[in-house]
Amino acid sequence: MLRFLEDINLYLKPETFIVLLGKPEIDIARILNHTALRNTAQALYAAVPDYNHENQRDPFSVKPTTTELTSGLQPINCSGNNESKSCGMSGYSFGEIVFNWRCLYCTAGYAGVKVIDAWDLQQGFNKEANLFPYQFRNFHGHKFHIVSMEWFPILNFSRNTDEPATTVTPTDSLDYRMLTAVSSILNFTYEMRTPIDNQWGISMKNGSWTGTVGTLQRHEADFSMLLSWMATRMDAVDYSRIYISESLLIVTLKPGPLPQIFSIFRPFPGELWVAIVIASSVAGVVLWLLQKLWNKIFKGKILRLSTAMLYSWGILLDDPPMNSSLPTNVTFQVIIGFWWVFCILITTAYRSSLIAYLSVPEKSSTIDTLEQLLGTSGFTWGMEETYGIEWEWFKESTIPTVQKVYERILPLTPEEQLARVLKGHHAFLTWKYYIKAIILSSYTDSRGYTPLHTGRAEYINYGGYGWGFRKGAPFRRRIDEVKLRLIESGLIQYWIDDLILTSSIQARKNNRKNWSLPKVEEGNGGRVVLSLLHLQGVFYLLALGFILAFLILMMEILTANRKRKFHQ
Repeated sequence: MLRFLEDINLYLKPETFIVLLGKPEIDIARILNHTALRNTAQALYAAVPDYNHENQRDPFSVKPTTTELTSGLQPINCSGNNESKSCGMSGYSFGEIVFNWRCLYCTAGYAGVKVIDAWDLQQGFNKEANLFPYQFRNFHGHKFHIVSMEWFPILNFSRNTDEPATTVTPTDSLDYRMLTAVSSILNFTYEMRTPIDNQWGISMKNGSWTGTVGTLQRHEADFSMLLSWMATRMDAVDYSRIYISESLLIVTLKPGPLPQIFSIFRPFPGELWVAIVIASSVAGVVLWLLQKLWNKIFKGKILRLSTAMLYSWGILLDDPPMNSSLPTNVTFQVIIGFWWVFCILITTAYRSSLIAYLSVPEKSSTIDTLEQLLGTSGFTWGMEETYGIEWEWFKESTIPTVQKVYERILPLTPEEQLARVLKGHHAFLTWKYYIKAIILSSYTDSRGYTPLHTGRAEYINYGGYGWGFRKGAPFRRRIDEVKLRLIESGLIQYWIDDLILTSSIQARKNNRKNWSLPKVEEGNGGRVVLSLLHLQGVFYLLALGFILAFLILMMEILTANRKRKFHQ
């Protein structure tokens, strides 16, 4: 029978009620403590005597004694070494059917077997006890084995040794506060360890898992602390309810000021500059055409195309050429008047915008999405080498953008990632609360300034964190009930905010800074004094004009020489 229970994987069905019938002289404790029943919380063994045996009394003729009626739960003193084949049946008369109950934590926190009641045909049940009592109100000091990884502010601990799978001592963090509350209510103890490979867990081709998930899959631990919900992991572990969610985002260096060499062009976007150049050229051509038409009709002054173009450009630049030979007819004056109004509006808008751009230099755009990350040249990016749900998400995703990002991810420690971020042109893909705590505690100065930028886009909507349990764990529902009380009371969000704030304040007091602030330009009394840095674009533009004028001069000289030789 027990072999059959093993074959049907009864350990995965902890809520199944099991009643076994057998003889009283066998080792009952060995039967009820069989590995097939290791997760079964409701298991009974009904010891039925052999009424045909000459030493057995007739259960229909003898009434139970007073001792039998008043006796309480009698422990079964069977250790599995055949010391007592009667298995502690004292206190009950021959002929009665004695019910032996398997309790999971009644023997100093460990499994044991106790007589719960007896029955005969005349008296019925001696005590009318509940044959399947609820046994998860008190774990009687049972010691659970916990596996987890460090992830502040969710979980923080100190390692007791440097060995793999070492025991750890948890310190103040969200899961530690929750675990302390749950263990005090349910009366259990625990031993916490890290997974042997220091990973959260990713799937392998053979169906096994690494890290924390793999430890639970192999039943090497009872449950874990925070573990991200994933549909693919549910074949390996059972989850408790989600108590907090955390999304993946991009951390980069805050954008710095753009090069001042192009500051004189930034007041207007590129398409507006193109429109102004086209408009000024068209204005010169229209002025030349209308004046040419007027000249054919009224025989006035002739206007050359080059003169018309230079005149329209000169008005735009607030320096029209003074030429007494320009036409004075009304047509010319009307066109020039409207062109003056257009140029005044354009130049006024440009001057006001230029002053603002020179006083407060424009900064480069932030990187908030994976698309922007891929579209920015010269950038690298990476994630922590703990191989958790983020690695599984990138590996399994069919989105082209996500696949391209995954191909170039650098696995480095958080310290190495942030050191690269501070140097520029590197992005750290990490988790919201985790990086928030790090930035506030170690990368923010006393004025609240940090050089790091956290992206607005959030990824991996997996649900959130729950505690992971080995498959078939009978205590999962009871622990989950106590956790639900903590969630509904609002303590989870209160604790997470308090932990982040407290850790950041303490870190600042201890002056734990491993970074340096980039130089920030400061004005004098709130005013910015324009310097060569701000106006370097003007000098570059002047140099470009000199070079262009020199090249045109050389072309004119060459052209003149060719004409002279041709006429000779």
